[in-house]
Amino acid sequence: MAGSGTAHLQGNALLSAAHLVKTYKAKGGRRVQALSDVSLDIVRGETLGVVGESGSGKSTLARAILALPKPDAGAVQFEEKPVFDAKAAALRALRHRMQMVFQDPLSSLNPAHRIFDIVEMPLLVAGRSSASERRRIVADTLHSVGLDVDVVGNRRPYELSGGQCQRISIARALVLQPSLLVCDEPVSALDVSVQAQVLNLLEDAKAAFSLTMLFISHDLGVVKGISDRVMVMYLGKVCEIAPTDSLYATPRHPYTATLLASVPSLVPRRREERPTMARGETPSPLDVPSGCRFRTRCPAATERCAREEPQIQNVGRPGHFVACHHPLAVPASD
Repeated sequence: MAGSGTAHLQGNALLSAAHLVKTYKAKGGRRVQALSDVSLDIVRGETLGVVGESGSGKSTLARAILALPKPDAGAVQFEEKPVFDAKAAALRALRHRMQMVFQDPLSSLNPAHRIFDIVEMPLLVAGRSSASERRRIVADTLHSVGLDVDVVGNRRPYELSGGQCQRISIARALVLQPSLLVCDEPVSALDVSVQAQVLNLLEDAKAAFSLTMLFISHDLGVVKGISDRVMVMYLGKVCEIAPTDSLYATPRHPYTATLLASVPSLVPRRREERPTMARGETPSPLDVPSGCRFRTRCPAATERCAREEPQIQNVGRPGHFVACHHPLAVPASD
């Protein structure tokens, strides 16, 4: 399935990551391959969604881009500046422009700190402004996420709901007015009604703060609503990347088609309209298959898939790239 290559890179990007590799040590001295030669770029003002099953490397990718920690190999450039080669002071300055919203809003906030102090902390670390100016900035930022500093400022995270805590996390990320916001499953810990509120908040913040976003989720419905392009990952590799409408309407990779077919629908399908689903279980990241990593589950796999790793290639439509030796055909009506 997933392959390597950089054919999908656009150039002139706010963020560009090339050939990222990250492994983790497991028992017995073996290595888990979390990222294997992953490349991507995000142009200014864009939202790139990243989807895939658990264990596909989505969260590792988010942390690697921000050097939390640095990957084993590869390079990242942000605003045309190298991230991994930067000295400590320069890296800290770059991180003021790249902020992250974590998955669990409660565990990402210090339960002993007041909400005002949590949101103010990035300003203190960055050495920004006087005390009165910091209070104004914190109040304005909290207001931008729908909270009143006079109401929540003296509270602790455990006194607030999950949705309110995620708003605090977003406010903390926005207070330095970053260019890039990395969102790692920001709504997965919230119930459905609160998810919609937080997603609307992120869209409003993107417009108000001129943000570029990397949005990671396992929920394909959520990603479809917020993303300009979508990248699909499997076992630490990129398998497909395309504009959102193109990918959801005509997926070209068997794995992408399987993911989309798994989304519940209120419209019943006739048996002949149902796509062929992937077989079996996801292989262990300790022992990934040779060649195409999806081949052990792919209904279209051939001997070539076992011998040769597919490279990312354009499949006709502008911006639509897939890493597959046997990409799915586009329906005749398209």
